[in-house]
This record gives sequence, structure tokens and C-alpha cells, in this order.
Amino acid sequence: MQIDNIKTPKQLSTALKRMRKAQGLSQTDLAKKMNMRQPTVSDIENGRGTLDSFFKVLQALGAGLSINDELIGNNKKNKDIDTMIHLIED
Repeated sequence: MQIDNIKTPKQLSTALKRMRKAQGLSQTDLAKKMNMRQPTVSDIENGRGTLDSFFKVLQALGAGLSINDELIGNNKKNKDIDTMIHLIED
């Protein structure tokens, strides 16, 4: 599963929730995989939470971030980094 063009925290939290559900995991199941509490997962899925927790969720879901290389660097055509971030699942 690849989810492109994530531009807001809400879109990101929705994508993480979809990934969790696609794997048949409850928030409690995911929290156990992360060695955290279920409210932490809920916070992340509601656009609240720390960057550290966000990356723990990605790791627990077997997912990562991909940045489109052609948009990085000195490309003056598109300075909006939000359009470059993609959420991917292994």
C-alpha cells in the first residue's frame, strides 16, 4: 500500500489508521507491538503525539517515509515539501 501526497497531520493520521486496520490490528494490538499505551496510538491517529511516537508506529506497521528524489535539492519549480512525502508499507 502506498499513500501519496500527505500534506496535513490529519491526512497522515488517517493514513496510519488505514494501515493499522488493513493489518487487522486494534489500537491495543499496535500499542503492544510498540511497547506503549493504547492512548498513545489514539493520540497519533488523531493528529496529536510526538514525532518519536509517530516513527514507532511506522516501524510497528512495517512502514516508512519516501521522499521523491527529483523534487529535492535545487529544484526551484516546487518548494512545497509537503508534496514530496509519501507513506509506504513494506
